[in-house]
Amino acid sequence: MNPKIKTLLHDVNAVYPGTVITRVAGEATGELHVDRIAQEVLGDRLLIELAEGTEPDFLFGDELLKMLLTLNGIAPQIFFALTFNDETLDQQLIQIATRMHRTVVHAITYRELHKQGILTANTVTAYLAGVKSELTIEQGDLDDESLWRLLVLLDALIFANASGADFSELSSDYPLAYTAAKKLVSPILEADLKQSRHIRRQIVLLFAGVDDTLTAWGKPTVNAKEYVTLTSVLSQRQLDLPVSQAFTIFHSEMTDFQTKKTAYVGLSKVDSQNSFVISKPENQDSASFFKALYKLKVGDLFKQLALPYINRV
Repeated sequence: MNPKIKTLLHDVNAVYPGTVITRVAGEATGELHVDRIAQEVLGDRLLIELAEGTEPDFLFGDELLKMLLTLNGIAPQIFFALTFNDETLDQQLIQIATRMHRTVVHAITYRELHKQGILTANTVTAYLAGVKSELTIEQGDLDDESLWRLLVLLDALIFANASGADFSELSSDYPLAYTAAKKLVSPILEADLKQSRHIRRQIVLLFAGVDDTLTAWGKPTVNAKEYVTLTSVLSQRQLDLPVSQAFTIFHSEMTDFQTKKTAYVGLSKVDSQNSFVISKPENQDSASFFKALYKLKVGDLFKQLALPYINRV
């Protein structure tokens, strides 16, 4: 393990409530796949495991940087508090939303890894090989893999920008996905991602942008703005507001995953993003429930829900 990654692991362990350990399970393949990394809780330890041994310093570095951004309250997290009561559909949406969220955060982590000399020419070669192995070449029309190509190329263009690599050859094999991805990553690459609210804004914009692309393609949308709960970034003034002034509450067709009851989703009045999910207690009538909810201070609601938020500075 590169000494810089060892230092990063030490930094994470300094703030993580437990011990983070790492392991490489498989051999190097020459192909880099950013999603073949898993976390597993083992008592008070967290294992970060790579499925393959290609570019382990880069992959561990990326995962550890993302953990630091979360633990230090910089990068908003995503939560999945709703369910369609269809495990296959839920898992598909979770994978898609996680990919989109990571794409924005990677605009921070990839740049840092390149700056630290962890993202090298070898990483670029392996990353490009991984992309090509995951995707089938477009045949001129949209197909069942169009969304997957888009998600992979979104990350690839973020990676190319951070590394200075020329991935323009991907435009000939995947012209539809490449064109759409290039448009969607443009605001991310131009954004100042030093502040949490700017990171959140880019995540929300990407959620909406992917849906706009899918609509234009005549494909079903992901609807991550409703399905995915995204960490709120709130000023003290916003925390002191009544819920009615900060959020719109609506009855979702989905179910509260935790309570298995009818779900009500709190959409931010700033960006219409799912910011919390709540269900009505059985012993309370709807009128009194909503009256009390709307009067509650935002800060008190988040405390009641045990839902983390980021203090806007």
